[in-house]
Amino acid sequence: MGRFASGRVYGWGLLLATAALAGCTSMDLAVARIKGEATTDVVPGVESPAEQLAALETIREKAGWADPAEKEPIAAQLVAAYDEGSDPMIRAAIVRAATGYQTAGAADMMHRALGDPDASVRAAACEALGRRGDAEAVRLLGGALAGDVDSDVRLAAVAALGQTGDRGAISALGEALEDADPAMQYRAVQALRRITGENLGNDANQWRMYVRGEIPPSDPPVSIVERFRRLLNTTFSF
Repeated sequence: MGRFASGRVYGWGLLLATAALAGCTSMDLAVARIKGEATTDVVPGVESPAEQLAALETIREKAGWADPAEKEPIAAQLVAAYDEGSDPMIRAAIVRAATGYQTAGAADMMHRALGDPDASVRAAACEALGRRGDAEAVRLLGGALAGDVDSDVRLAAVAALGQTGDRGAISALGEALEDADPAMQYRAVQALRRITGENLGNDANQWRMYVRGEIPPSDPPVSIVERFRRLLNTTFSF
């Protein structure tokens, strides 16, 4: 069952996590709390938003060590909580918490979160997709960059594209370089530097040329071991 201290439930989020890991039937109660269906009259000691956010962070951290079979029910409960949650701050935290639970349901939730009515939730979805880092994430982030009307969401999409490390994001980042907003250009430059490993400074024009193929990629750096090997081959060759 969920953990108790002095007769008080520690939190719906912790209850959700421990219930999923232990097969506890209290999961429905945990989700009811985030839906707003449970009150202090039903569950004494209902948490503040800060406590709920901390609990969701605990769930996010659990993804690093939970068995694959244990992740499915956790992800399912996170999806249910997102679908019924009324507080955008909590919805955003749910999206971030689901990042490490790579199930079909969690992936679908992140996709849907890109269309959330609240911009902070859409930005959180960009952040989560950046951590996933697969080709589908790049495609969705490119769509958010091109289509979202909120500048903060578009900035989050650019940063997330860089976080994917996928060279498939270069084209979308090239479009971001054409944006009139200097902040967007700067974020695109940082993302391109991260993906390509190139260092062309902060001149957006240089990076535009790179994206168009007018500046060839530099040779990868040579390791100390490789330099020594080449030196030996040169010294002892006849």
